[in-house]
Amino acid sequence: MKKLFILLMILAAVCFVGVWIYQTQRLKKNAQAKIGKGQVVMNWGLIILFVIGLVGTFTAPGDKTSEPAEHHPANEHATKVSKAQSSSESAAAASASSSQAASSSSASSSSASSSSSSQLQVDFPTDVSLNKTGDATVSFKAPANTQFEIKDSNNNVVTTLNGNAQGADQTYNFKKPGKYHVTAHNGDQTIDKDLTVRGIGQ
Repeated sequence: MKKLFILLMILAAVCFVGVWIYQTQRLKKNAQAKIGKGQVVMNWGLIILFVIGLVGTFTAPGDKTSEPAEHHPANEHATKVSKAQSSSESAAAASASSSQAASSSSASSSSASSSSSSQLQVDFPTDVSLNKTGDATVSFKAPANTQFEIKDSNNNVVTTLNGNAQGADQTYNFKKPGKYHVTAHNGDQTIDKDLTVRGIGQ
């Protein structure tokens, strides 16, 4: 509708200018020529049409004005659906992440318990006393090929017992009382224990 008013205004303006030029040239050629009633009516008609077109251009609703209002609810609905999908996806991702964390935690705990159960097993007395001759013989029981390293309280290596393929007990004769630290190695497994050697009669 607005386009029609604009077209009417343009046509009226063009026609009015054309008529005005024609009348001006006519008067220049013949100063005594009279303007007829028909020309006056035409001029006023063109002016009225121009004013109508001008007013209609500013007052008539545009062709696309109603479109945003009609599509606005649809856009709002699409936005809400998109937000809902995003939140549901976030919740699913969080749930998957927590499930993965739980699985990982459970796997690590089962791995820890498996490692604990497969830990190197060694057996020897951890508190002994020197006998009357000043000796304390300690027997170390462990799987085959287990190596023992014995250090004193100053972290000095006292001795190293190399394991054997048969897994026979290994012995060491302590002659000095004190605190000792025993480390057993078997492949990639290691275990540490403390051993106390007391004086004669203690």
